[in-house]
Amino acid sequence: MNAYLFSAGVTQSQIQPAPDRYGRMVDNYNIWDGCLTGIVISDDAAAAQQQFEAWCSATPDGANPRETEIKKLQVAQLVDQLFTETGGVPLDWTQIASRTRESLQVATEDAFEQGYWVEVNEVVPPGKISGDIETLRQSLAEDIRSGLNWAPEKKFFFLITVFSPPATTVLPGDDAEADAENPDAGAAPLDRSVAVLPDLRDKEAAALVEARNSVVAAWLWRKYAVDTRLAANEIMVSECNYIPAAD
Repeated sequence: MNAYLFSAGVTQSQIQPAPDRYGRMVDNYNIWDGCLTGIVISDDAAAAQQQFEAWCSATPDGANPRETEIKKLQVAQLVDQLFTETGGVPLDWTQIASRTRESLQVATEDAFEQGYWVEVNEVVPPGKISGDIETLRQSLAEDIRSGLNWAPEKKFFFLITVFSPPATTVLPGDDAEADAENPDAGAAPLDRSVAVLPDLRDKEAAALVEARNSVVAAWLWRKYAVDTRLAANEIMVSECNYIPAAD
C-alpha cells in the first residue's frame, strides 16, 4: 500500500462554556487556527485525502460539536521503503504502528537525545556526505555530538519531510501572499503564525527512517537522495507519531 503525509491549516470553531466577569458560566463562540498532520495508508490518493479530511473534522459527540474548515492542504507521498542503518526494507505498517504507539506511552528522557533540536540542514548539508556513522559522529561539534544517542541498539522512528524549493519572495501584504494562505476567495486567511509553520510548506516527498538519532536519520536520507532530483532539497526531521490504520 502507498502512504501519504498530509498537513492541513485549519480554522476551528466551537461554543464552549467559560466564566463571565461575575464568575457565571456562559456560552462563548471561540474560533482558532491550527495545523493538523497525519499519515494515511491507502492505495488511492483521493481516498487517502477523504480519510484525512474526515479525521480532521471528527469531533466528540455533544451538544456543541466542533466545526473545522480546512484552509490549506499539503500532501506528499512517502517513499515506499523504511530506511535503516543497514539498508532499506519494506514498510511493515502494522509493526510500525504498534511500535509507535508503544513509544508514545513511554515518558521520555529520550526526547532530547533523539535530536529534534539539531539543525540537520546545517550539520548534514547536501553534497557533503560522510562515509559511515562514526565519521559522521566525529564531524559534529562536541556540543551537538554529546547530546545525541549513539547506542546502536537504541533506535527511533523519524519522519523526513522533503520541502519544495522556495518560491519567489513575496513582499508582506502582497495579494499573492494572501491568496497562498487563503485558497477560498471569501474566507478569512489563516493566522500568519499558523500559515508559516514548516508543516504547511510545499512538499516534494516524505520518508520514514529508523535510526539512533535525527542526524543519522538525515544522513541516511541524504545518501539515498544523492543521485536524485531531491538531493539538494531542504529537509525536516520530526517525530513519527501518527500512523492510522490502513483503509
